[in-house]
Amino acid sequence: MNSFNRILSKIEQYSCAILLLFITALLFVNVVLRHMGLALDWVEEFSRYGIIWITFVGSSICIYKGAHIGVDAITTILRDKGKNILSLITVIISIIFTLLLTIKSFYITKVVFETGQVSSTLEVPMVYIYGAMPVGGVLMLLRFIQQFFISVRTLKRGEY
Repeated sequence: MNSFNRILSKIEQYSCAILLLFITALLFVNVVLRHMGLALDWVEEFSRYGIIWITFVGSSICIYKGAHIGVDAITTILRDKGKNILSLITVIISIIFTLLLTIKSFYITKVVFETGQVSSTLEVPMVYIYGAMPVGGVLMLLRFIQQFFISVRTLKRGEY
């Protein structure tokens, strides 16, 4: 499981990094071309859709690294066991929310697929853009389930 976790993490991180670099380069080139009167119409749309993918896949990376924003007002007054219990409760709520997000996003993506929507400039099937939601949802769900088992293991061992 550890090697799978590492491989998945590397794939997520490298794909987001490469996509972000590519988007940055495209936008830079488009700005330069715009000053010369030769703007590329599709760059803004591609960038927007790329950022959507980065957002959903990046959410999984943040869960893995523990980099999501959190409020620690309650955890600062709790002892270690209380912190671990609160962490477990938070992970359970996150799993439920992410599961609902993933199920709903699969439904939305299915509707987009059935209607055959395409983007305005790139004329790419919108199912590829909407697909970021269920893919990101599954990745986040996987990360939260991993955190759940880590939290349960920590509580069972009494590692406070």
